[in-house]
Amino acid sequence: MLLLLIPTHGLVWTQGVSSAIKKATGKQTKQPASPAAADSSATAAPTPTPPPPPEDPLGRTSPRGCVLGFLRAAEAKDYAKAAEYLDGRRPQQQAEQLALQLKYLLDLRLSTNIDAISRSPKGDLEDQVRVSRERIGVVKTPNGDLEIFLDLVKRPGVPPIWLFSQETLNRVPGIYSGLQHKDYASYFPEWMARVRFLSVPLWRWTLILLTTLALLVVASLLTRIILWLLKVVFRTRLTPRVKEMVLALKGPILGLMLALLLRAVGGYAITALARHFWEMAGLLVAWISGGWLLIRLTDIVVLFVRHRLLVRLQVERATFVGLVGRLFKILVGIVLVVGLLSVAGVDVSALLAGLGIGGIALALAAQRTLADLFGGLSVVMRGAVRVGDFCQVDGVQGTAEDVGISSLQLRTLDRSLVSIPNAKVAEGKLENYSMRDQFWVHQVFTLRFDTPHTTVKTVLDRTVQLLASEPEIDKESARARLIGLTPSGPQIEVFAYFRRPGADWAMFLGVQEKIILKMMGIVESEGTSFAAPIGVVQMSEAKPVDSAGRDV
Repeated sequence: MLLLLIPTHGLVWTQGVSSAIKKATGKQTKQPASPAAADSSATAAPTPTPPPPPEDPLGRTSPRGCVLGFLRAAEAKDYAKAAEYLDGRRPQQQAEQLALQLKYLLDLRLSTNIDAISRSPKGDLEDQVRVSRERIGVVKTPNGDLEIFLDLVKRPGVPPIWLFSQETLNRVPGIYSGLQHKDYASYFPEWMARVRFLSVPLWRWTLILLTTLALLVVASLLTRIILWLLKVVFRTRLTPRVKEMVLALKGPILGLMLALLLRAVGGYAITALARHFWEMAGLLVAWISGGWLLIRLTDIVVLFVRHRLLVRLQVERATFVGLVGRLFKILVGIVLVVGLLSVAGVDVSALLAGLGIGGIALALAAQRTLADLFGGLSVVMRGAVRVGDFCQVDGVQGTAEDVGISSLQLRTLDRSLVSIPNAKVAEGKLENYSMRDQFWVHQVFTLRFDTPHTTVKTVLDRTVQLLASEPEIDKESARARLIGLTPSGPQIEVFAYFRRPGADWAMFLGVQEKIILKMMGIVESEGTSFAAPIGVVQMSEAKPVDSAGRDV
């Protein structure tokens, strides 16, 4: 038989096979026309990608899912379902009995925390066992140590799943038979073992409730002791407001004490699943209470530092401390959320990477918000405005009540509250009246046009003497000058600085009022007066008179 090699797609055809096909079908076999035509047909009809295999409904795709799923099924006494987590084929009754025995051994105490078991479908690749095996831990018993292994089993049509290995299961019956078994349910009435809630017998719920109440009582006592010690240590150093905030630490301290007790008592739980529950509860309470405590401590530190800075008249630093405290509390909130997600099993590394990419997109989308944030930092860092300062921003006058993360809040003279974005404050014109070192006494007035020059000179000299007699007027800047002759009369300018820095505008107005009244007295005592800005001409109707000039 002659072999005919056709290079298209590397297929080998024989003349004899072709003839046989012709005879069997009665049809001519269609040969590919050319390599180019074959390539075009292959491109037109690509091989469909097979669909991914369905996920395992029992959660056996990871070592942690296998162990937790087995414990939950066995805890609910569904040993038929628990047997699905065991490798190998056995009669149904034998498999359920083996699941019961394995669960009892795991309840004795597994050397590894369940939460530390790998969540990855590939398992822990750094342990010193083969890739398809996972070492879970060791159970120590009087009959010897039992190493718990899981094997990655591949079955046709389903994804790879993790099961308790045959090596571990073969040793379970022998170790279990030599142990003395304890039945804690025998200490309670029979109906409490029969009645169940959420697959947990009533006697177990009773123990959980009593344990929780006892832990709360102990945590409350420890919290009272800690607060008493804080009050004793800081008795003479804390302001009344800070003392109130220290007392407000009762909640987070109680939570931390409760978390520590939960972790400690959880190790004495009856079953492995109960130990996992108490440990996870303690971890969650610790995360929440720790974040809560950090936020409360931040408030105390900020209030304490702000009080000391305000006593030293360092208002700009006090404002900056308040802004930094807010940013730190936001950071604590973000860390708390990420920590809780990691406890819940979320891949935090992927989340952080997503936050990095999302942060760039958010920064582009929230340019104005970020501009306000950095604008606020710029305003506070250069001390342009402080809480309590009277200032004018963008034509709005008021007292600064808060320099926040996004805006500056001004309490106006009519008692309304105006919020101005920090970016606008940083870029615009900001006039801070509270930062002036002196008040300006500046008055311009005009004397009557027919005032003699000697009288004008006397008014100038006496005005200068008046300014010099005021103890809080700066003598070097005080002057009274004739600055011009106007159609209304000679114009005099009074110029001086009042040497008292600060924001007491009302006090300055009172002093300036006394000076103005004394200047008015000088003008009147010299026999002249101030010129009227507008001349007034009074027109009267002429009355008839007789030949003697008398009114008729």
